[in-house]
Amino acid sequence: MTATCLSAEGAVYDAPVIERIEGLPDGVIGLRAIGQFTIDDYTTIIEPEVERIDASHGDLRLVLHLGDEFTGFGEGAWGDLTDEIRHTHFHRGAVVTDDGAIRTGLNLMKWVLHGHVRTFQNDEYDNAVHWVAR
Repeated sequence: MTATCLSAEGAVYDAPVIERIEGLPDGVIGLRAIGQFTIDDYTTIIEPEVERIDASHGDLRLVLHLGDEFTGFGEGAWGDLTDEIRHTHFHRGAVVTDDGAIRTGLNLMKWVLHGHVRTFQNDEYDNAVHWVAR
């Protein structure tokens, strides 16, 4: 998925809503949300990564960064996303965000999730990566 963006020079361009985070430890998938996150972003970008790990019988280690450029969830996306992750088997998953409502919602849900899922604030990003990589 892409979002229509405006550059500092005033030019309009399409940018990915979910971008891969490079330079993470081996076995860690890192994704960063830019703009508004939709369920299409999950099904077209995140889900194939999860399925690839599952098919290889590897441990799913995921860092999802909802940082300063994240503007929220599209219509119905939060409900669809939480339904999807209830069925995902994580070895370790970290959601990095300063949004208190998202952190609280995931912390309440983590008791019904498969695997270890934690939330971290944006200034704890390095700690989140380290925790997921263990």
